[in-house]
Amino acid sequence: MQLIIVTVFIFCAAIAAGSILLVSRLIKEFQLPFLRTLFYNIIFIFAFGFYGVWGQFIIAGVAGTRLTPELLSSVSVISLLLGLPFLVFGWLMILKFAAEISGKEFGAVVTSLFLLLNFGVIIALGMLAGDKAYDDTLPIIKYYYAGGVTLFSFTALLLIMRKGDCRLSISDRRLLSVIIVGGALMQAAVLLLLPHSIWMGLLFVFLLFAATALIPVILTYRADIKSPRISETLPLPSGIEDFFIKSEISPREAEIIREICNGLSNQEIADKLFISLQTVKDHTSRIYSKTNARNRMQLMTMVRNLQIL
Repeated sequence: MQLIIVTVFIFCAAIAAGSILLVSRLIKEFQLPFLRTLFYNIIFIFAFGFYGVWGQFIIAGVAGTRLTPELLSSVSVISLLLGLPFLVFGWLMILKFAAEISGKEFGAVVTSLFLLLNFGVIIALGMLAGDKAYDDTLPIIKYYYAGGVTLFSFTALLLIMRKGDCRLSISDRRLLSVIIVGGALMQAAVLLLLPHSIWMGLLFVFLLFAATALIPVILTYRADIKSPRISETLPLPSGIEDFFIKSEISPREAEIIREICNGLSNQEIADKLFISLQTVKDHTSRIYSKTNARNRMQLMTMVRNLQIL
């Protein structure tokens, strides 16, 4: 059993590290607000996972034999309650992420009400727990988590599917909605339908990390993120060909640079040039390497500011 626990922990740690890396790359590439919000979402959710969930395994494994049952129960309850604020901020970030995908803002008033409500519940849970044993407190927290994650995931679905200045296609938004809602429902089902045990805890934490990690994976390898549109076609300097030669830009890469500067997304470039989306991404990666540009906006600025005689 210890080997299984260690294996799942390593897997969760690898998922967390990989997800953070993927979102960091997306932020450098597109510099869009919803990507930064997603970054904070995965940080808070993974913090809750490590602190609030894995903390229970660590407490039981490291201090379980050294503490009295009463003290062990109190420590476990306190650790779990202290992990809930990370969860609340993670839920807030997924709602902001969903709103920003549609080009909307999650207002300050709504944010304040959300935080007041959830932190009020956490305080109430702490007072209710009081001197109760861990086994008596855990079901209350499980109901809170199951209700919250279900409610906020469906709210995120509604926000994602709203009409607006969307940065993702309707199919990509539908896929993200399925992942968010499906992951939430599976986590809630595990908490409410399975008896409390080590296996239940391992399955829950696996689903928590996997569902969170799927969002940046989809955005990186499946979705076509649209960059902010420029009001008019970007005029290219007359000496742009010299820049292409100096940077060893191939004819196909030159075409892609022109379309990037015209504000086209990767999918739109692929459709216009009759090539695959992955081919566009591969060319774009090589363009950044050759020109020392970190992202689209920097490449566009570099081209705009060219003064080649």
